[in-house]
Amino acid sequence: MKTNIYNKVRAILLFLAPCSLLLFASCEDYLNTVSKSALTTDNAYAKAAGVDQDLTGVYGCLKPFAKYYFVMSEFRSDNLFNITEARTREESDCAQFNTTGLLNDAIVSSCWADHYTLIAAANVLLDHIDEAGMGESVKRQYMAEARFLRGLAYFDMVRFFGRVPVSLHEISPDEAFALGQSEAIDVYNQAIVPDLQYAVENLQETATDYLGNPRSERVTKTAAQALLGKVYLQMAGYPLYQDTKDKAQSLFAEVLKNMNKYWKNSMSDWNLMWVHENDNKNFIFEIQYIAEKNQGNPATPYSRSGNTYADDYCNANLTTGSHVYVERDLQDHFLITSDIDNGDGTTTTEYIDKRLYGTINTGQTYNEETGQYEGGATDQNNFCTKFFEHKIKRKSLGLSDMDAEITDRTFWPQNWPVLRIEDVMLLYAECVGNTTEGYQYLNMIRQRAGLSELKELSADAFQKAVAFERRCELLGEGHRWFDQVRQNTFVEEIRTTFTNYRDKRDASHSSNYTIYANRVTQNSALYPIPMSQIRIREGLYQQNPGY
Repeated sequence: MKTNIYNKVRAILLFLAPCSLLLFASCEDYLNTVSKSALTTDNAYAKAAGVDQDLTGVYGCLKPFAKYYFVMSEFRSDNLFNITEARTREESDCAQFNTTGLLNDAIVSSCWADHYTLIAAANVLLDHIDEAGMGESVKRQYMAEARFLRGLAYFDMVRFFGRVPVSLHEISPDEAFALGQSEAIDVYNQAIVPDLQYAVENLQETATDYLGNPRSERVTKTAAQALLGKVYLQMAGYPLYQDTKDKAQSLFAEVLKNMNKYWKNSMSDWNLMWVHENDNKNFIFEIQYIAEKNQGNPATPYSRSGNTYADDYCNANLTTGSHVYVERDLQDHFLITSDIDNGDGTTTTEYIDKRLYGTINTGQTYNEETGQYEGGATDQNNFCTKFFEHKIKRKSLGLSDMDAEITDRTFWPQNWPVLRIEDVMLLYAECVGNTTEGYQYLNMIRQRAGLSELKELSADAFQKAVAFERRCELLGEGHRWFDQVRQNTFVEEIRTTFTNYRDKRDASHSSNYTIYANRVTQNSALYPIPMSQIRIREGLYQQNPGY
């Protein structure tokens, strides 16, 4: 039965997210939980069970976010590449910096709508939680969870769109139609930072519900510290350049005190992190998915978009139209080999980066007798497989075939990591630079992957090594574009990627790459405010420069 929060949110989403009525209905179905008591719309907030159910609904609004991290960050960065000039799919607009197409791009528009769906749901819960009569400590915990989620949503919004409307309370339609944009720094100072500071102060190290039952899928104090640290580091970079780097470093140091809970020392454990049997065991915070219609990870179909090995990997039709593959210079890194002396006069050739098979496909086939991938070519049929829990991957890990469960594009059960310890380790290394601690965390990740230890680098070379390690370790997870914007390297690096393809890699599409490179400017740091929002009320919103 729908509770008050559901009905109230429906009433206020018409202006912020015109398509959100349908989207919020999907949140209601996500992570369905049976109510712990009979609830009606009149008494939902009279019982803690109602608040718990409504908080589950707020978490449920995270479901589409993986798609935006994958398409709007990874596709736009130099991690993934799209060669098709024709606007075959909306993701092409993001990858090719199509300023005209992005104005009405369905993915960009739904990103805006879905984030405000979560924000509105959190606002209603926070405004009405006092009506539940919960104990003070439990109430603070539930408020902290809701504020963490709202802070995350606003953090995404300011990174994607810059100046966005801010409301921290339930608002009427009249108020909504008069609510203009806030400056980016105000979004941070008035919404994101206060929400996450409250979360840090009021969340527990182990998440529980109001009955004291453990809830591994919910946020913890460590998650709040990690996210607030990322917020402060983003604020310290382009375009705000605030004096917040020390705050970020301090929060990352606190998170790393708990790293043994999350750090996996072997590559075998690392490879097992990316299957659904290990959901909620390895990451600091992750978005939940299950193998049911419209409840699976929405990033998976995009991860192998348009490539031709579907039948070998999965029976479900995942093709979405345009070729998207791992950028070839990055792919080349994963394909570097070394010869290992077997001690008997023979050598074995191995790839030096052991993350290869858990990260990308290269068109190779799996040999059941040797347990190795063989053959293949470094062509555009390489794609990111980290979130593609296909039958070949599962067999190589000794897991049962789940292919029969994946009956269409919406069934993928693997969770999406919003925060994981390796992200924090590398951001901390970035903060402390080429110090003993910086090398420690950088080399822990490199050596696990089979790479050599780095030492005695210049300050600049160390930062470049950290940035490249983030590309390899976190490939496909939606961090790269935000890193490039924060470090203000995106114009040069993206233009260089397109130019290199034009000059060296793919002459058949050379004119396309020139077009793409010329589109990348300093204004590309932000996406446009969707035209569906601009048209709501003339003069209410100002479009971002360059669109």
